Amino acid sequence: MPQVESALAPAPDPSLDIQGDVGHQREDQPLSAAPWDPARTPRLSVVLPVFNCRKLIESHMPSMSEWVDLADEVIVVDSHSSDGTLDYILAHLHHPSLRVIQRGRGLYDSWNEGIAATKGRWIYISTSGDSIERGHLLHLMALGEAARADVVVSAPRFQGEDGQPHQDLNWPPSVLKQEFGNGQPFLIQPEAAQYLAFRSCPQALLGSSASNLYRGDHLRCRPFPTEYGSVGDTGWIMRYAVETSLCITPAIGSTFCIHLKEHELTRLQCVKLHERLVQQELGRLESRSLVSPLLGEAYSHERECLSRKLWIRKHELWHARERRVLCRIRWVAAAWSYLFQRGREKLRGRPRLFSAKARQRWVHYLD
Repeated sequence: MPQVESALAPAPDPSLDIQGDVGHQREDQPLSAAPWDPARTPRLSVVLPVFNCRKLIESHMPSMSEWVDLADEVIVVDSHSSDGTLDYILAHLHHPSLRVIQRGRGLYDSWNEGIAATKGRWIYISTSGDSIERGHLLHLMALGEAARADVVVSAPRFQGEDGQPHQDLNWPPSVLKQEFGNGQPFLIQPEAAQYLAFRSCPQALLGSSASNLYRGDHLRCRPFPTEYGSVGDTGWIMRYAVETSLCITPAIGSTFCIHLKEHELTRLQCVKLHERLVQQELGRLESRSLVSPLLGEAYSHERECLSRKLWIRKHELWHARERRVLCRIRWVAAAWSYLFQRGREKLRGRPRLFSAKARQRWVHYLD
């Protein structure tokens, strides 16, 4: 029988400087991973966070069974599911090092607790409904070792809850492949990764974590932010990109399931979330003197741009509930102001740091 644990706060790690609910590696700690000792360190840890997802788990288990023998340990984090999710997992997931942690609700709280309990050199987060092929998981591990990467990122395929293929959503990993890829895996310079993480916000530069692989030592001391709802992975890469070796592979071997969420954000809510993420994470980086020249230049230029504020203003006027006629007149004026300002900003162009020649120095291609 697997070991079942109640949620208890893990003992503080003396190598972390805790500020609120977020840990930071001490400045005197090296960022590179320690040498791997195969005799003492498990190679692959798998974290499976679940909550009332019995239907998704029923389709998840068969795909997981094709590669779970590669894992040295599997940690299930269940938020006290009431629909039989955990019972189904225990009946169908057979692994000699299976552990179960039960805790309260909280998406990234559950991720963080499961991650903190791992011991492996690499961590794979297996989210319900999303799948990965055995060969692709082996590819991510081999590439991570060869590139000495902290995170190996790949773009997924997409499918609906009915199992039917869905059109490509062109997430940031796909955009990066189009922008920099030449059919080879590549490393992104940390400073460039930091800028690209902010540019992609509120989408995550990482895409789907179920398509990626994380170096254990790196992730365990850098927990996912819990204050951004369902986009903690966006906050994570914005916060830690400048100290992360990020590797992008052109290979595709995972599938992301598009399923209905309890709360879908409107476009305006996405803009507000973007502002909150940028303001808080940029402020956090500034307080630690971790803003790279690329990011500093980009947001110095961005602060001079009025088009984003005008876009928000016209969107608010369009959705205003009171004084509809007057709001429509104001919307027309705001729309024209937005288009005029946007045109002026495009004519001014971007700083030299973002020229095509400079951008080619942001990546290092691997053979």
